[in-house]
Amino acid sequence: MKKITFFFFVPLLLVAGCSGNEKTIEVYDVFDDAENRVEIREVLDSNEEIYSGTAIFIKEQLLVAVQANPWLDFKKESIEEELSKEVEKRFPDLNVLVSADYKIYWEANKLVNEEDQQKVSDQVEKLKNLIKEET
Repeated sequence: MKKITFFFFVPLLLVAGCSGNEKTIEVYDVFDDAENRVEIREVLDSNEEIYSGTAIFIKEQLLVAVQANPWLDFKKESIEEELSKEVEKRFPDLNVLVSADYKIYWEANKLVNEEDQQKVSDQVEKLKNLIKEET
């Protein structure tokens, strides 16, 4: 009887646990350009390898921080490269920086709700330096 119960409930729990596949995409845009926001959302939505992303448009820069699906952690660099090429193709006039590092994603996510544009600009510069830093 215990085996029957086990084989009945375990698949149900697995299906229920895998059902939350909704992507979360946050965009911070200083210029309030709806077209840019829609376009970056399309780029991030179309990529099946990521489940969450944050994009920050500030001055002539675009910072995109994404989270890769957990089973694709070994492909983070290739995901960054592919996404970077696609974003640069869509936004050729902006200085684009893409990162799949969790700390960058976390810090960028905190900046989305920030009101002070100067503080956001300063933090983006710090994040850019962190990304370029080799440890």
